Amino acid sequence: MGSSSQRLLRNQHTNRVLLIGDRFLLLDALRLALTREKLDVAIIGTDQRAIEEALAAFNPLVVIFEGSGISGERLARTVRWLKETERVVIGVVAERVSVDAAFIARAGANGVLGLDTGLDDLAAMVCRARSEEVAIAPDRRYVLEDLLREHRRSEENRWLPFQDLSPRERDIFALVYEGLSADQIAEDACVAVSTVRTHVRSILSKLNVHSQLAAVAMARSNQWFTADSLVESS
Repeated sequence: MGSSSQRLLRNQHTNRVLLIGDRFLLLDALRLALTREKLDVAIIGTDQRAIEEALAAFNPLVVIFEGSGISGERLARTVRWLKETERVVIGVVAERVSVDAAFIARAGANGVLGLDTGLDDLAAMVCRARSEEVAIAPDRRYVLEDLLREHRRSEENRWLPFQDLSPRERDIFALVYEGLSADQIAEDACVAVSTVRTHVRSILSKLNVHSQLAAVAMARSNQWFTADSLVESS
C-alpha cells in the first residue's frame, strides 16, 4: 500500500463513505448497495459549507460524488476540491465512457463509474479503497482522454462566433438576450439608440443571422450567456 493510503487509513474511518449529490433517490440506492458491504454511509447535498462540515464531523475515507446532469467544468472543480481533502474520491456519472467521466478522471479522481454498469462495481471499488490504492485503468484513461480532447475541440468551435464579437458588442448582445428593446438598451448603456442599432447590425452580421430572434436562439443553443458553479474556484 502506498504512503498516501497509509496516511488516509490512519486519519480517516475506513468503513465510512460520504455520498454527495442532489439526486437523493439515487443516492439512497447507492447507500443501500454500500451498506450491504457493512459500510457506514452518510448522504449530503452539494452545498460546499455543508460538505465541509460533513467531512469534518463524519471523517470518511471515501467520498463518492454523484454528478449526473452537472456540467463537466463543475464536475472537475468539485473533484479537485475534494481531492485536496485527502480522501479517496470516486465519481459517479450517467455513463461509464462519457465526457463527464473524462472530466472527473482528468481532475484526479481515484475512480469513476457509470450508472450503466450497475451498483455492484461501486461497492467493489469502495471495498478495494479500504485496503489498497484504487486508480483508473490506463486503457480506460486513454479512451477518456481522447473523448475529452474531442469535446474541447467541439467547445472551441462552439465559442468561435461569440469570440468574434467585440467586448462592447457582447455587452449589447447580453441585453438583447435578456429581451430589452433598442430604446431600453440605449438608456441602460447611456448611448444613443442609433449606436445600439449599429452594434446590433454588426452582431447579426458577425453571427451570420438575419434577425435578433435568430441571434438569441443561437446564443441559447450554444449557452453563451449561461454560467454555473458548484464549488467556487479559489
